[in-house]
Amino acid sequence: MHHLNLPAGASARFSATARPESGHHRWDVRVFDASNAAPRLAYGSHIGGRDLDQRVEIPPQAMDCRLEIRSSHETATGWSDDRATCLDDTPDRLLIGFCDPARPGAQRDDVLLGFAFSKAAVDQKKE
Repeated sequence: MHHLNLPAGASARFSATARPESGHHRWDVRVFDASNAAPRLAYGSHIGGRDLDQRVEIPPQAMDCRLEIRSSHETATGWSDDRATCLDDTPDRLLIGFCDPARPGAQRDDVLLGFAFSKAAVDQKKE
């Protein structure tokens, strides 16, 4: 699982893409405030097969939040966590690649979650 801070007033736009040959995966992004209680927002979807490109907008929150990001792949008995690799981390974007490390020919970006942050988030990261 990957964690990311999202400052109050900042929004994030993210895309999920999958390689056609990577199998079926499931990604989840949950938004928590400082209380760490139940998530304020939760996004998730299956990706793979014919559905290879998805987009989501996370609206600005009134308080500082933390994003929890994960991806998993389908197995014969359910779901198993993917391996995560941070591919790019700049003030205005983050790219995290996920893969099933046991799949022959797996690439670290079989599933790619790309985050673009609003100016409020970028300004907060610079401080």
